[in-house]
Amino acid sequence: MNRQEKVYTPLGLYVHVPFCATKCDYCAFYKERPSRQNLERYICALLREIQSIGDERTFDTVYFGGGTPGILLPRAIDQIAEILHTRMHKIPLEWTVEIAPNTVSVEKLQHWKAIGVNRISMGIQSFNETTLRTLGRQQTPRQIFHAYELVRSLDFTNVGIDLIFSAPGQTSEQLLNDLSLAIALDPEHISTYCLTYEDDTILKNKLGDGAEENRDRDFYETVCEFLEIHGYGQYEISNFCKKGYASLHNRNTWLMGEWIGVGPSASSQYRGLRYTNIASLDRWAREIENNAPERTDVIKLDKKILAIDEIIFGLRMNEGIDLGKNIFCQKISPFVDDLEAQGLLRRGEQRICLTGKGRLLCDAIAQEIFNTLE
Repeated sequence: MNRQEKVYTPLGLYVHVPFCATKCDYCAFYKERPSRQNLERYICALLREIQSIGDERTFDTVYFGGGTPGILLPRAIDQIAEILHTRMHKIPLEWTVEIAPNTVSVEKLQHWKAIGVNRISMGIQSFNETTLRTLGRQQTPRQIFHAYELVRSLDFTNVGIDLIFSAPGQTSEQLLNDLSLAIALDPEHISTYCLTYEDDTILKNKLGDGAEENRDRDFYETVCEFLEIHGYGQYEISNFCKKGYASLHNRNTWLMGEWIGVGPSASSQYRGLRYTNIASLDRWAREIENNAPERTDVIKLDKKILAIDEIIFGLRMNEGIDLGKNIFCQKISPFVDDLEAQGLLRRGEQRICLTGKGRLLCDAIAQEIFNTLE
């Protein structure tokens, strides 16, 4: 092993829990109904997959996402934790669990906390009953407030919430009310996402592409201004936090770090490859049981792919990128100059980053860069 290989690089673990009692109208993620048989098979296969990870590094971050990780029973939580603890030298710097308000209980929260979870991400989406029904969310405002109180009562000191804006029929007043109620809870982190009409979702089938570009832009500007005024600094296109509470797991992803995804449909970027587990509980479990996991969308990473992604994902973050260290520095220099002239990009001594105006066009800018470099 040469000197460079001995240098420690961070490693994240993403655990996908694919179960939801119902499917939200806007969601296009792979989901399964949480039957007893499905849950038992999932846990058995998940434990085998985690045990099969051959890496001496500990996990710097662990993220349980879904789906609805909060649907797991205490016994399952303890089983997963036991396996994780056998291969981790220490508790991760950040251990996040996503929860839905209607799945929260004191007993489950106590188990999550006992195994080392130190960050909760709660999928609120909206405090408005009409908006929640439109999105197909199986929760009420009352459940949201009760769940949040339970989380805080267990002394979780790093809590994030998710909000969706530009839902069908949502007004400016309703958006401002959602934002006001969100900051009244005083979470450490707020993620806000503009509703997208994904293919093969109930919402898309009902309404087609219901996006309204002007409203989406206006609502996004309202979100950014409101949260900034109330002490939540933006550090990525959709993410805001109090100082010191940016998501370590997500930053590792955006900065082209390594992470291993376990569970059906989980994605990984690990040992020079990017790939996704098969999106089928039955097939995934069968392959894990046979020690022959099937990977889809496998990409062999090279300097070009990582350099392009570094630019595209880096521009999503407010800190931007150190373009001087990127192999495409010279190739996109004219494009960068043009963006700066239009007021869409700001250039510092070492870094470039999008302006507020530029972030409104981030996806279009990223697509142009991708087309230029491909």
